Amino acid sequence: MRRYWIYQCLGWLAYSAIGLTINLLNGAALVPLIVGHLVLISTSIGLTHLFRLYIRRRSSAGQPLSRLWPRLAVWAILISLVQTTVVIATNLAFGGSRWDRTSVVALWWGMLLATGVWTLLYVRFSERRSHAAREGQLTLALREAELRALEAQINPHFLFNCLNSIRALVEIDPARAQEMLTRLANVLRNSLRQNRPHAVALAEEVEAAGDYLALETIRFADRLQTRIAVDPAAANCLIPPMVLQTLVENALKHGIGKVAGPGELRIAARLEPDVLRLVVENTGRLTVSPVTSPQFGLQNIRERLKLLYGDRASLSLNDSGGLVTATVLLPRVQ
Repeated sequence: MRRYWIYQCLGWLAYSAIGLTINLLNGAALVPLIVGHLVLISTSIGLTHLFRLYIRRRSSAGQPLSRLWPRLAVWAILISLVQTTVVIATNLAFGGSRWDRTSVVALWWGMLLATGVWTLLYVRFSERRSHAAREGQLTLALREAELRALEAQINPHFLFNCLNSIRALVEIDPARAQEMLTRLANVLRNSLRQNRPHAVALAEEVEAAGDYLALETIRFADRLQTRIAVDPAAANCLIPPMVLQTLVENALKHGIGKVAGPGELRIAARLEPDVLRLVVENTGRLTVSPVTSPQFGLQNIRERLKLLYGDRASLSLNDSGGLVTATVLLPRVQ
């Protein structure tokens, strides 16, 4: 904030100094000129600061910059008109010479140019800072999701169940035991992956979830049935990493894991006119217990969706007919 005010004062002082020098060289009266430029500096700082507050309010509301530029142009024109009026009125009030049309237009054009440059610089610098802050928030949210997945997948209970199940398969089905070891390695490698991007192909996430479900199928045995139906056209769409994995883990832990009988988990993805619809459906019911609530993982997903897509993405959870359905709507990005 301190740097902003320093730049504000120095920028308008420099602009005013240039104008003051040009006018003095053209023989303008000194006193009206100095008073006019002092008023101009204070007025410009105040007006552009109000302009800044407007830009920040619009930006915080998530309005795209492409829609903001026309309004910024109107603001810049209005500010330049006010600046021009203030300079001329002050100059005349303190005994300055009369202004002809050419001088007025030249003054207004200079004010518009200065305010336009100010707008461009401020928007670009603030956009860069907002982008850096957003990247930091995304990274933290992704690291939190990765940590939760890692905690679940290197949990001794999960690992011991997997290893014991694979050990039992070694004698009766060596080929499947080898396949499960490969899937376990894939799951752990995915959880320990470094420098993960903020968006990955849906096919990659489905493959990772498939490895995890294959291991859990051994543990649940006949209690777990899985179905994956992904529209081929959606396979290359980009989605935030760990979203599908988190939904699948919640479905198993808080849904099927609490059902006494058999359960089913279904993953579906399809393209719609404007969005990618990703659905994870499982046998069970929604619970509100603070101990078993899956809301922490879901809140992480919602935070990342908002950071990446604003209001264009959503996550909803529904409970009907003994089934819990998690639906993620994402903009189509390939």
